[in-house]
Formats: sequence, structure tokens, C-alpha cells
Amino acid sequence: MHTNAMEVTNLRNNRTIYRESTRKFSIDRLPIADFFVAEQHLKQIIAELREPGWIKPSIDFLMQFAVNLDGGISAVEKKTLREMGEYSGGVTVFIAPYAQKLTDEQALQKLLLGLKGKSFMPPDLVT
Repeated sequence: MHTNAMEVTNLRNNRTIYRESTRKFSIDRLPIADFFVAEQHLKQIIAELREPGWIKPSIDFLMQFAVNLDGGISAVEKKTLREMGEYSGGVTVFIAPYAQKLTDEQALQKLLLGLKGKSFMPPDLVT
């Protein structure tokens, strides 16, 4: 069973917001069944995480489902996460499969490796 919640961390200031959505965007079969509700929920959390007084910065995302999906992430789920990140202001969106929940340090490391475009980029990092 999927939860209608998101956890978003601003890796610049290590501020995290975990919030249940007031509108349902998941169903048992799909973590994101209603794209527009999930996107709106993500945008609201990002707006709260922004540091006041700053010009709207570009955002780079590393996204991960918080549950292990049987059989891994499908191409449709990858596209859903990528577009949700882009529509929410993301310049670059990477998707990490779920083996375990990434710590902030692990997420930052993977994000930085992906942004550097290194040939030794970890194989679990999907762009």
C-alpha cells in the first residue's frame, strides 16, 4: 500500500519536510496515480523549503520512491518522476532506485556525481 505523502530535503540547508497530501495521489498499484495532485503537493513543499529573500534558484533533483517497488521502477514511473521534478522547477532530475532510503549525505553524493557527468557514475543513478 502506498502512502499519499512526500518527504523533500533541501540539501543546501539540510531542512526536510515530510507531509501527507490532503488530496489522494496514490493507489495500491501506483505510487503516483494522479500526476497533477502529486505535482502540486511537491511544488507546495518546495516553496516552503526555499530560503526567504533568495531569487528563485535552479533546482537539481534526486528523486527516489520511499518504497521498494516489486520488479524495480518502470519506464512509466521514471518518466512520471522526471516530469514531476521538471514541472516543479527542476533543471536536472535524477532517479535513484530504492534499495534503501538514502541518507542526506548519500543523496548529495549521488546528485553531485550525476551533475559532474562522470563516466564512473554509479549504475543505479538513472537520468
